[in-house]
Formats: sequence, C-alpha cells, structure tokens
Amino acid sequence: MTVPILRWAGSKKKLLPLLTAATPAQYSRYVEPFAGSAVLYLRLADTPALLGDINPDLIDTYETVRRHPKRIWSKVSAMSTDPMYYYDLRAQDPARLGKLDKAARFVYLNRFCFNGVYRTNLKGEFNVSRGKGHLFIPEYEVFSTFAEKISNATLFCGDFESVVAQAGTGDFLYLDPPYSLEGRRDRGEYGLGTFKFDDEDRLANAIIAASDRGAKVLLSYSPSKHMLVRLNGWKVKRLNVARNVAGFTSARRSAQEILVSNYDWKINSKKL
Repeated sequence: MTVPILRWAGSKKKLLPLLTAATPAQYSRYVEPFAGSAVLYLRLADTPALLGDINPDLIDTYETVRRHPKRIWSKVSAMSTDPMYYYDLRAQDPARLGKLDKAARFVYLNRFCFNGVYRTNLKGEFNVSRGKGHLFIPEYEVFSTFAEKISNATLFCGDFESVVAQAGTGDFLYLDPPYSLEGRRDRGEYGLGTFKFDDEDRLANAIIAASDRGAKVLLSYSPSKHMLVRLNGWKVKRLNVARNVAGFTSARRSAQEILVSNYDWKINSKKL
C-alpha cells in the first residue's frame, strides 16, 4: 500500500474506507485538482492520473521526489531534529536553493510543522510553527513507493478550473477543496487566496461541465447550502466525521461533511 510522504491539513485519511467504497468500479483515468497529499489516489489501483494543485512548491517537490527519491530521502534524513534547526531552515529563502535542496526543505518543514498545515504570510513565506509529539521522516521505502506510484501521473500546477476542464468521458474526477465559509477571514491555510467562498460558483460550473462531458464526479465538502442548490439533483451523502480541532484532544468534536456525486453508490453507515 502506498502512503503519502507528506502530512497535510484537511487530509481525507480518516475517510479513506468510505472514499474507496464511493470510487466508481470502472474508469480509465483519475483526476484530482486539489491534490494535497494525494491520499485517495495512493490507495487506488494504478491508472493514469492527472494531479493538480495551485501550490507550486508542492508540485515541484513531487516532481523532484519522483525523479530522485533516494537523494531527497537522504538529504531529509540527514537533517537535525533539533527544534532550532526547524526555524533556521524555515528562515531560508527557497528561491536561493537548488531543486533537490528546495524539495528536501519542503518535505522536512512539512513533516515537522504543526499538524501538517501549509500556511503563508502576505509575502508568501511559510510561517507555521514547529509541531510537537512524534515527528519523524518516513523510511526510504515510503519515498520510493510514492515515487513509483506517481510515475503514472501527470503533475500540474494551477487553478482548479484548468484541471477540471480536462476531465471528460472515462475519467473519475475527485475534488476535495478547502472548506470555505462566507465572511471568514483568509488565514493563509493552503496559501493565501487558494479557495474562497466566492469560488464556489466557479467550482460548481466547472464540475457540472465535466459531468456533461461524461466524467464521473465525486466532491467532498462542507454542507454548503449554496453548493447543494447548485448541484440539485446530484446524489448527496451526509456524514458526521470526527475532527481533532487544532490538534488538541480536548478540542475533538464531530463535524458535518457531504459527499456529492453524479453517480450512484451505497454505504452501510453514515457514522465514521
């Protein structure tokens, strides 16, 4: 089983049994415009894939790991686990680094940051604090199997519309955008301006068009009334999913989510 090399806030790891059950029985290509850690793609059988994300550092890192898994793993594994090293590395300007060092820096900061959050300031600088607890670099086999898995994927950096526009007949299009709330301040999670409430209409238009072209579409999202209205007539599964807010046990609660698809599938339980 292939697992992610990165930790990623909002990952659907806990929903994997349900998502795999919801995956169409047949499709010729997997398409995902909000790739993140690509946790669902890594669990599915090998098919051609198109993985997109608006984060250029993420896509560049995946490209580099795909070509040089052993070299990236060796560089990251040799880095100090001292907390001060994390902040020294975070302070480096990635634009001054070569591809290998830049990718190693991205992986290290992701593995040791707080809750796998990718957040930037107004200058686009990564500013997440170091995390606590059992933080580590995975074994080389994780990097090598990940690199082998994504060797069958086209990696694309850009806005989700550009990726969704390429989905059509024979494609399974899975979307897991950041959950946006009207009026909520953009705190820079996933990078400033990655997905806002105003983008919901663009998203709805794009996936409706993909559905009309013959793609099988599965969307995981917050129970947005606006999105449900736009996708009226699609199949909707409402879920209560355990959440660990801010990473603290005392803040655990259940959150409502929805899975929306343009095809039928069945589950045995709505409680995860």
